[in-house]
Amino acid sequence: MNQKLTKYAWLLPFISGICWGAAGIFVRTLEHDGLDNFSIISFRMLLAALITGIWILFYNRHSFYVHRRDFWLFIGSGMIGMTALSVFYNISVTKGSLALSAVLLAMSPVFVLFPAAIFFHEPITRHKLTCVTLALIGCVLVSGVLESNGLSWSITGILCGILASFFYAVYGIISKKVTQKGYHFLTITFYGTLFSGMTMLPFSNIHSLSSMIVSGQRTTFFILIIHALVSSVLPYALYGGRQGIDSRFQRACRRHVIRSGTLCRNTRYSFHLWTLFYNYCCNIIKL
Repeated sequence: MNQKLTKYAWLLPFISGICWGAAGIFVRTLEHDGLDNFSIISFRMLLAALITGIWILFYNRHSFYVHRRDFWLFIGSGMIGMTALSVFYNISVTKGSLALSAVLLAMSPVFVLFPAAIFFHEPITRHKLTCVTLALIGCVLVSGVLESNGLSWSITGILCGILASFFYAVYGIISKKVTQKGYHFLTITFYGTLFSGMTMLPFSNIHSLSSMIVSGQRTTFFILIIHALVSSVLPYALYGGRQGIDSRFQRACRRHVIRSGTLCRNTRYSFHLWTLFYNYCCNIIKL
C-alpha cells in the first residue's frame, strides 16, 4: 500500500467523526419537518445503501459478493451496530442537547478498549488508558458541559447516549472482523446500511415522506439525501477504509479515540480556543 496513504490514514477516522458529529443537526431539522425517528433512520440508511450500491457498480461490481458463512457479520453490523447506534443517538439528541449527545457518544473508546483486547489481542497499556481518559476529558471541555449556561439534561437522553456509544463500539468490533476477512469497505457499508434500513422500514412512515414530496416539500427529501451521504456513506466508508490499512499503524481503540475528538463539531459552545487546543493536544499525544 502506498506509504504516503498509510502515513495520513489517521485522518480517515478523524473526518468520519466530523461527519458523525453533524448527524444531530440533520435529525433536528428533519424532525422539525415532521419526520419521526424511525423514518429518519430508515430513509437515511436505504438512501445510503442506494448511493453506495451505485458507487460499487462503477467501482467494482465484485464488491457485492459475500460468502454465505460471513453473512451473519454483515447482518450484525447493520441490524445491531448501525441500527441501534442510530436509534439511541437520535433519541438522545431529541431528549437532550446536541452537545451532550456528542459527549456521550465520545465514550465509545471505553467500550472498545477491552473487547479489542479480548477479540483482537490488542494490549491494554498505560499509554492507551491515559489517551482514552485525555480524549474524553477534551470532549467534555469542548462540548460546553461545564459552562454556566449549561445543557439540557434528561435521564432518558443520558441512557440513550451511553447505549449509542456502546453499540457504536459493537459496530467497530464487528466491522473490523469483517475487514480481516478481506472484504472491501464499500461492501461493509453497502450491506450494513441496507440491513439497517430494511430493519427500520416496517416501523417508518413512508406516507409522510411521499406526501411531503407530492405537496412540494422537496427540500426535506434533499436534506435526507445529504443526511445519508454525510452521516452514513462518508463516515462508514472512511472508517471502514481505515480498517483496511495495516493495523500496525492504527488499532481499533486508537481509531475510536481520534473519532471521539471530532464528534463535538455539532456543539453550540465549542469555540473556546483553550478547550479546542486541549482536545487536539490529547489526540496528538495519542499519536
